[in-house]
Amino acid sequence: MGGEDTTVEAESELMRSKGHDVRLHLFDNAEVVGGTVGKLKAGASAIYNRASAAEIKKVVREFNPDVVHVHNFFFAASPSILVAVKKMNIPLVTTIQNYRLICANALLLRNNKVCELCVHSDFPWWGVKYKCYHHSSVQSAAIGAMAAVHKWRGTWKNAVDLYITPSAFLRNRHIDSSFGVPGEKISVKRNFIADPGVADASSRKNFFLFVGRLSTEKGVHVLLEAWQGLPGDQLMIAGDGPERENLEKKYGEKNNISFVGKKSKDDVIALMKQSKALIFPSIWYEGLPLTIVEALATGTPVIGSDLGAISEMINDGKNGLLFEAGSPGKLEDAIGRFKTLASASDSNLYNGARTSYLEYYHPDKCYLEVMRLYHQLIENKSRV
Repeated sequence: MGGEDTTVEAESELMRSKGHDVRLHLFDNAEVVGGTVGKLKAGASAIYNRASAAEIKKVVREFNPDVVHVHNFFFAASPSILVAVKKMNIPLVTTIQNYRLICANALLLRNNKVCELCVHSDFPWWGVKYKCYHHSSVQSAAIGAMAAVHKWRGTWKNAVDLYITPSAFLRNRHIDSSFGVPGEKISVKRNFIADPGVADASSRKNFFLFVGRLSTEKGVHVLLEAWQGLPGDQLMIAGDGPERENLEKKYGEKNNISFVGKKSKDDVIALMKQSKALIFPSIWYEGLPLTIVEALATGTPVIGSDLGAISEMINDGKNGLLFEAGSPGKLEDAIGRFKTLASASDSNLYNGARTSYLEYYHPDKCYLEVMRLYHQLIENKSRV
């Protein structure tokens, strides 16, 4: 289950637990067929899918909700569902979890480096040139057309009453772009996790932890390169992905590095509670990584790269440390700083991590915030 799916499930269950009636409606991307023709049809339907529009109208009429909250309309649902709900005059909220509407591959990443060539263009011409989506210029053009057509039609600006982003960085990046939606229509509401319980500093074991997909954008190669200068420190790598085989071949025989594979959610939480710190060396603009939220919730400090939302989640010296993204040397320095700050007699970083979770990422905090936004929208609609 990906981060978006986890967020949708968590928010639905939270609302139900507070006594609200929630109906979750899913559109299935698996129905898209392969081949060139299938991909072209999928690209066309991603721009406007009449069947999805009719489907959402039927669901809304049957359920009669106070608010419709869309988490992901890509690509089977399409922006057609936004237009359909708008016509029904029901408050419409849409969560933006990535950069799909201003970048063909949704990551603002190319050749393992941050890329913002298309951010201010209605159509991602550079994304087509560099085949940013699925290494295909045709598919990149189709995805770019989805975003561009609805910029030109005014869908993003007019159909949605409120956009929610999980981080201020994600919000600001869309405001300063070709997206075309004014800042007053984009609010920040952080994602959350259920409280997993906390472990104090005195119970920690002698290892640092990485949790995540073993892929280039996650910066695992930066971490492992940095670890060559830290022979006295133990590192545990929990996760799987396309780079695992190469990384294990290169670093797997080091006696201070262990690859333990993908772990269950419960196992990850247990490892976090045992570790000295979580290391999060991502080299792209993360939206709001739930892995960091999990670490903070367990009272585990985070040593993370200074990019995107990571730099607003980590208060350097308070709940973790920041280092220059992509720099093994700076990460090595940060480990040294951490060992100085988090001595056996100093638990400030651990206490700071837990405090961050309670202040920003606890379910009760997030519930109050989303209800404030919903009520505001309903009141605004009633005045029209």
